Amino acid sequence: MSNVGFDKAPRESKTWIALRRLDKNDDRVVALREVTIPPAAEVPVIRQIITSTFGINSSGVIFKMRDQRGRMIPLNSSIPANSKHVPYVLEVVRIFQHVRPKPRTIPMTVINKIMNTRLQTIDRQIQRLEDLLPQIKLRHNEKLNQEIECLNQKLRFLQKRMQASHRDQT
Repeated sequence: MSNVGFDKAPRESKTWIALRRLDKNDDRVVALREVTIPPAAEVPVIRQIITSTFGINSSGVIFKMRDQRGRMIPLNSSIPANSKHVPYVLEVVRIFQHVRPKPRTIPMTVINKIMNTRLQTIDRQIQRLEDLLPQIKLRHNEKLNQEIECLNQKLRFLQKRMQASHRDQT
């Protein structure tokens, strides 16, 4: 039977890190140090440990940790231990050092053009309604006059019927 203990606390990870300062346009490894990462440490704590170990001012820079094959690995407490002969490489780069960000705003000329088009469309609709307003009033009055005339005809017809029925009774 194997003697595996599950109650043991996780051990600190002792990793070797080689530092490359790409933020200072230096492509070579400038330092190699052993860094102890406590178990379950948060990323800001790990960043603080690395900055204090290497004496880096961490404002305005980004840390990129790479393994021996050059693949990026997450900077967290589960970084596996390694040896001095195969260290991880910590690249320190400036924000947007290798990429030029494009502005994320729409140019004002596009917004102005869209707003002018919408304004012209609304203005045309208002102008059409204003042109039709007298016609609408006339049509409305004509319709009312037709309905009044129709009701008058019905009323006259009913009066004639009532008079005829009244004559027949007497």
